[in-house]
Amino acid sequence: MKKMIHEKNEHPLHSKPIRKMTYELEYIGASWCAPCKVVKLKVLIQASKYAIPIKLYDIDEDVEKIDVDAVKKLPTLRVLKNGEVVAEFITKHNDQLEEFLSKTIKPTTTDTDF
Repeated sequence: MKKMIHEKNEHPLHSKPIRKMTYELEYIGASWCAPCKVVKLKVLIQASKYAIPIKLYDIDEDVEKIDVDAVKKLPTLRVLKNGEVVAEFITKHNDQLEEFLSKTIKPTTTDTDF
């Protein structure tokens, strides 16, 4: 009996690779920023709700890890899909956070011809 060999990340029934979209959140705030503390809590709750990994950065302490010049205001929340920034939420109005994430984050999907 012959063994079927498939390329990595390829579905055995199709020649099209399965692509999984993975999301990640980056939160940038500051210890001295009062709105950042409120928004950070909401961001942590939403990250847990969507089961998305989150990286928390302090603008003063993590200057080597983030592009400080690209941060326009605090707090800033970036949504990354497959490592690329696809959306940015820059506001102290955390009541808009859930709507922003629900529109930005799509469920994990695969490409198939079923």
